[in-house]
Amino acid sequence: MKTIYTSIDIGSDTVKFIVSELYKDKFNILASHTIKTKGIRKGLIVDANLVINTLKDGVKEINNNLGIEIKKAIVNVPSYNSKFIYTETSKEITSEDSKITKEDINELIKKSVYSKIPNDYELLTVQPLDFIIDSENKNPYPVGKTGKNITLKAIIIATPKKNIYSVVSVMEASSIELTDITISGLADYYEVKNDSTDKKVGAIINLGHETTTVSIFNRGKIMNTETIQIGGRNIERDLARVFNIDIFETRVLKEKFASAHKRFLSLTEVFEIKNTVGEVMKLSQLEVSEVVMARLSEILELAKKQILLLTKQKINYVILTGGLTEIKHFKNLCFEIFGKDVIIYSVDTLGVRDNKYTTALGMVKYFNDKMLVRGKNYTMIDSVDESLLITPKNNNKKNDKIITKIFGSFLSNSKED
Repeated sequence: MKTIYTSIDIGSDTVKFIVSELYKDKFNILASHTIKTKGIRKGLIVDANLVINTLKDGVKEINNNLGIEIKKAIVNVPSYNSKFIYTETSKEITSEDSKITKEDINELIKKSVYSKIPNDYELLTVQPLDFIIDSENKNPYPVGKTGKNITLKAIIIATPKKNIYSVVSVMEASSIELTDITISGLADYYEVKNDSTDKKVGAIINLGHETTTVSIFNRGKIMNTETIQIGGRNIERDLARVFNIDIFETRVLKEKFASAHKRFLSLTEVFEIKNTVGEVMKLSQLEVSEVVMARLSEILELAKKQILLLTKQKINYVILTGGLTEIKHFKNLCFEIFGKDVIIYSVDTLGVRDNKYTTALGMVKYFNDKMLVRGKNYTMIDSVDESLLITPKNNNKKNDKIITKIFGSFLSNSKED
C-alpha cells in the first residue's frame, strides 16, 4: 500500500491543494494547485457558499491533472483563540506479553481528550509530549515496547467551536471526507523544523495575506500562538491609497517590483501603471518600496513584540515563512529587526517551490507523524495503478460527532491498518 495524503490549506486569499506520496521517508508531490477564493476574512469563513465553490473547483482541477477523484483530505483551521491544555493520563498494560498496542495508545488519547475543554471550545488535536513506560522510560513511539504501565503527558489543543464547525460544514458540502484537522501554526513547524529546533525553544512567524501568526515551540511542541490582524493585504491597501491605483493592480508592485531593503533600490527603474482615472503613471522603485518597507517593518516589529508576550523563555531561533517572505530582499530587512541569526525558510520541495505552500506541506508531515505514534499505516486512496490513481469506494459510516471526524480515521480498527 502506498502512502498518499491530500492536504487543503484554507487561507484568507487562496486555497492551496497538495497531493503527496510518502516514499522512503520523503514526500513527493503528485499534484498541487492554488485557487483564489472569496468568503474568508482573517482566516475565518464568512461566506460558506463561496468557499464550497472554491473547494469544488480546486478538487476538480486536481482530478483532471491526476485522474484521481479526491474524497479525503487533511484541512487546517486558524491558530488564533486556540487554547493549550496540559494533561497527564495513565493506564495498565493488560496484554499477556506486556506489549503496548495501538489500542493502548488510542485509549490513552481518548481518556485525555474529554478533560478540561471549555464548553464553547472543541478538541482540535492531542499533542503528545512524552510516553513514559513504567514511570521511567520515555519513548516517542511506544507501540511494540513492553511494560506494566504507560503514561501519556500531552497538550490538548482546542479551538472555538464556531471556527471548527464552519470548516467541517464546507468540507462536507464539498463531498470531501475530513481525515484530520490541524492548527496552522503547528503545521508550519512540521515543514520548517530540523534536528536543532527539536531540542530548543523558538518562534515561527507565518506572514500571510490578512494575518501574521506567531507560534512558540519548546522541543518541537507548540506551547502558545497568537495571530496579528495584519498582513500582505495591508501593503496592497497602502499602495492603492498612496498612488491612487486599483487595489487589484497593487500585487504586481508588491511582489515583482518593490524591494524590502533600501540598500538594493534602483534610482532609475520605473513601473508604468494606470491610476483609477485611467492616467498612466511612472512609479520609481524608490517610492514604491518606501511604502512597502514602512508597512512590512511594522508587521515584523509587531511579530517581534508578540514573541516576548507569548513566552518568558529564551528564544533560540526565529524562523519566518509565508507568502510575504517572497518579497525581494526580505531577508535583509529581517536581519535589521531580528538579527543575523534569523532564518527565512524557503520551500524547496519539487513541484511546490513557493513559501505559500508551507502550511499545506506541514499538514501532511504532521499527520504522518501522528500515524507513526499510533503504529498505523494509512492512505487517503485505496489503490494506485502505476500512474493512474483510482478513486476508492467510501464505505465509512457517517458519524456527525466532531470527535469522530477528527480522530475516526486512525482511532478505528479499520482494514487500513
